[in-house]
Amino acid sequence: MKKRPSRGMWLFWAPIWVLGGCASINTPAPINTNGGDSYGAVAYAPSTQDWVLRWRVIKPERARQRALADCAVADCQVILEFGPGQCGTLALGPTSFGAGQGDTPAVAEAMALDECGRQEQSCRVVPAECNR
Repeated sequence: MKKRPSRGMWLFWAPIWVLGGCASINTPAPINTNGGDSYGAVAYAPSTQDWVLRWRVIKPERARQRALADCAVADCQVILEFGPGQCGTLALGPTSFGAGQGDTPAVAEAMALDECGRQEQSCRVVPAECNR
């Protein structure tokens, strides 16, 4: 007699089955909980407009790697890296994007909107995250 999977196992595997090859189980990036010397990266895929924003990661290369791995689209690329004490984000329009960084979320968001807005007016900004 075939045993039915438990509810816990179903809840664990169902999202992976639904997403097919798009999902992966990876070790999370080391997070710097006190914010000190931490780094961030934004990855973006123009073909699908998928994006990933990683922040408060201990090493800059790890922030880049995690952003790209989590984006998981063939044309995904890192469009912004930001360091200790900095905030980063992106803005998206129907056919364009912009990235921004700054000392505060407002500065980063304004920079991203400005860059995206140079190409079209209907851009929306993703709330900035900071390495603090």
